[in-house]
Amino acid sequence: MASAEETRQLPQLFEQTSQYRHWRFTPEALEQLRAANNQQGIDRVLDGLGKEVQVEGSSETRITEATNNMLTPQEELQLVNYYLQMIVQTITALTKTYREKNLLRAEAINNIKATAINFMKRFYLHNVVFDYPPKTIMFTCLYLATKVENSFMKIEDFIWPLQDFEKRTSGQVKTKNDDILGYEFVVIQSLQFELAVHHPYRPAYGFFLDMQAYFDDISQLKTIYDRAQQLIGTSLFTDLVFFYQPSQIALGALKTAAKEKDIDIDMYLAQRFDAQSLEVLFPILDEIQETILGFKIISKKNAQAIDRKLILCRNPEKNPNSKLYKKKVADQEEMPYVSDSD
Repeated sequence: MASAEETRQLPQLFEQTSQYRHWRFTPEALEQLRAANNQQGIDRVLDGLGKEVQVEGSSETRITEATNNMLTPQEELQLVNYYLQMIVQTITALTKTYREKNLLRAEAINNIKATAINFMKRFYLHNVVFDYPPKTIMFTCLYLATKVENSFMKIEDFIWPLQDFEKRTSGQVKTKNDDILGYEFVVIQSLQFELAVHHPYRPAYGFFLDMQAYFDDISQLKTIYDRAQQLIGTSLFTDLVFFYQPSQIALGALKTAAKEKDIDIDMYLAQRFDAQSLEVLFPILDEIQETILGFKIISKKNAQAIDRKLILCRNPEKNPNSKLYKKKVADQEEMPYVSDSD
């Protein structure tokens, strides 16, 4: 049996997760990773365009045009963040349809949303929008999240409300089954096959239950908790998930919500944490509050402007509409089949 000292030295449960071990960064390290990723993506685009020049009908002006419109790391991040917002809008718009057909439980919605957003944020730490436009990847991440969060549905059931919406609004179906399933393995591989996601909703509920022993007015506490859930929803669009533990983000959201109602929960914290822990915790909660309240949504106009630039600097080797991509597919189809026994 472990001694008391050995028990205190054991890592917390979250510290044993792949999310803690593989998906935590300092702000500086995260910025450097995105900058390096962006530069590698630019190099691949220029290399692909150089190859495309060799394809009949291609022009070297494409290289100049692409070079003048390359996205910066900040523009990449803004575009990805816009489509993170679209994940929320999509699941919000389709929830009623899914629930009417008993495909989705109400209590699973926040978990699916948070997991899909987390998947997409992780994906673009190892990939760039030049290769994989987020407009496509977001649906794959959302569908994969339904599986991970125990809300599996057939691809036909998942996609038909999307197709119905597209048909009613634009007169044509743009999203097909293969558009989602075709990228599923690429996404899973980019996630390093680590699909378990820990987000702040669960610990926030735990704190809400625990706080009931310290508050006389439970309805007031419920108001704080409901507002904290909204703030957690905002936190999903920030980089907080890469810096702090879900329980810290949850507590930061609750403290922020309480402060908005002129309610002080420091007395609760003082009874739940020792002085040394609070000395470390309070600056973290302040940083979480500042980040959440300082977040600004990415406007559709801004995203469309970046999207237009992206059209000019897509990697032709990954773009199904490019001549280089079509030539590679045609060459592969013409290659003779050689069996293992030959």
